[in-house]
Amino acid sequence: MAKNFSASTIALLVIIAPVISPAADDRPLERSPLPETTSSSPAVIPLTEPQTPIDFVKRGVAKSSKKDFEGAIADFNQAITLKRDYAPAYYNRGYAYVQTNNRRAAIADYSQVILLKPNNAYVRYERGVLRVEAGEKEGAIEDFQQAATLFKQQLNGKWQDRALNQLQQLQQS
Repeated sequence: MAKNFSASTIALLVIIAPVISPAADDRPLERSPLPETTSSSPAVIPLTEPQTPIDFVKRGVAKSSKKDFEGAIADFNQAITLKRDYAPAYYNRGYAYVQTNNRRAAIADYSQVILLKPNNAYVRYERGVLRVEAGEKEGAIEDFQQAATLFKQQLNGKWQDRALNQLQQLQQS
């Protein structure tokens, strides 16, 4: 039986992993880890203001983890202002838009990530899920087909099967 994964479910799957290098196209654009904490020592958050796109994305991810999506979006906007081609900022802003039910903006940001990282199958999959939710069946079919092809090339059978299951469900509906 095929499972339907929402975009927020997929995004949550990648929230705990570190930010990837700008050259890595075959993995999801992952979120930065938060500082380690123990019961006796809370996380230390630097008091300095962010200066670089990476700094703004890290702070935005921290805000997202605290459900401050509007603040996170503002930080991702700053990262994009500083570096227009910074895919992690678009990806994380897209995730924040999903959490605020702004699917159109999320689709636009995921589309920008795909322009910057065309071999990222995970983002194609996530955009396909959003397109299904938005009623864009043809666009979703295209995204799942491309995601399945990329997952196959990347020898990722688990996610290839997920994309093919989504595709099959759409084609039967």
